Amino acid sequence: MNMMTEEKKIDEAVKIIKESSNTVVFTGAGHSTESGIADFRSEGGLWSRYDPAIYASYQYFCQDPTKFWQMHNELEDILVNAEPNPGHYAIAELEKLGKLQAIITQNIDILHQRAGSGSYQNIPIYELHGTYGKLVCIKCRNEYKYGEIDTKNVKFPVCKCSGYIKPKVILFGEALPVGVLENAMAACANCDCFILVGSSLMVSPANFMPVIAKKNGARIIFINKEHTQMDELADIFIKDYSAPILTKIIEKLKAQLSH
Repeated sequence: MNMMTEEKKIDEAVKIIKESSNTVVFTGAGHSTESGIADFRSEGGLWSRYDPAIYASYQYFCQDPTKFWQMHNELEDILVNAEPNPGHYAIAELEKLGKLQAIITQNIDILHQRAGSGSYQNIPIYELHGTYGKLVCIKCRNEYKYGEIDTKNVKFPVCKCSGYIKPKVILFGEALPVGVLENAMAACANCDCFILVGSSLMVSPANFMPVIAKKNGARIIFINKEHTQMDELADIFIKDYSAPILTKIIEKLKAQLSH
């Protein structure tokens, strides 16, 4: 793709966002790869070393959490060292400009919040797969912060009630957080601009989101370094890394809004 084509697409994306009054951003794993968190599914990603059907299965966790915590401790080191990338800051900037109504994310890394999202216009951040940083007992549902519980020097942490403790992330075979999915779908139904960033749209029900937005008349922008199985939904598809593209879009948008 020559630069003119991409530049033209960026200009068109800016125009769509500028004209919209209710934008929703949806982010997947590809948005955090530029923060050093490898996409689990990619080559060398977590799933190439840990079979998710065992290590990330809720059923297996309930029987014996050892394998999950073995994988988790490696993942935790990666998450602790990750910093928001320019793409996260660009999305936060969109909120500052009063253009963003909600963020929907498949990521558990809290990088949106750390970049300031949710703190400018108090927009909701719907974390479809839960959030790293909090722990919960699967038996009594008591919640803990990291630091309150020793997760490193034990095979796996156990609650006072004798229930197993896990991070508030959604494992395979586990129900999504109550209300989060419904609220995210409602945000998509009400938006007039839907921006997808860094998701292959392989996972259900997350991949319903752009369909709902499109059906309700929203303009659709995809920014992804690979093609998705739903490319035909996009009014604009920019095939590239998300951080530099989002940065350019925000710069141009700010320039136009300040005139």
